[in-house]
Formats: sequence, C-alpha cells, structure tokens
Amino acid sequence: MPVSAATKKALNLKKLKLPPSIPVLRVEVEDYTDWDGDPALKVLVVLDESVDPEKIDGNEVTKLKMAMHDSLRKYGITLFPYIFFAKPSELAETDDEE
Repeated sequence: MPVSAATKKALNLKKLKLPPSIPVLRVEVEDYTDWDGDPALKVLVVLDESVDPEKIDGNEVTKLKMAMHDSLRKYGITLFPYIFFAKPSELAETDDEE
C-alpha cells in the first residue's frame, strides 16, 4: 500500500520544526509492518555527512522524533513511526552490497 499524501505532507521537511543542531537532508517514509504484524511507518532521516554521531545530544534526537510524531498526529496519522538515521555515504554502502 503506498504511503498516503497526508503522511508525506506531515513529514515534509520544509514544514517540520526540527532542531537546527541536527542537519537533515531529507526524510523518506514507507509503509512498514512491525514484528507483531501491525501496520506502521518506516521513516528514514538522511543526515548531512558533517554530522558526528558522537556529538549529537540525545535530547535533540528526542526533539526531532517528537516533532515528526506530533506532525503525524496533527495530520491524523496514528501509525507508529519507526525512525532510522543514516548518512548518504552509509546508504551508498548499502546499495553497493546489493
């Protein structure tokens, strides 16, 4: 099942109020089924290459996740968002392995 237009709108990077300390290049979302077989969302947050994971504050990550969660709820999306982070270089490594 394709991701709804409301879901895409809720996670539109231009509309999200994300912490400026975490530079996000893009957000990708797809339908997902969790381990219990329930429908959910898989959200990939692509970070700028300059991001040093050792220097990211956990509170800022929580703010980022809550901003996405709150925006989804605002648009009536009740599916749980499983949020993953990666840099473009990490995604390229995954593509090379396939």
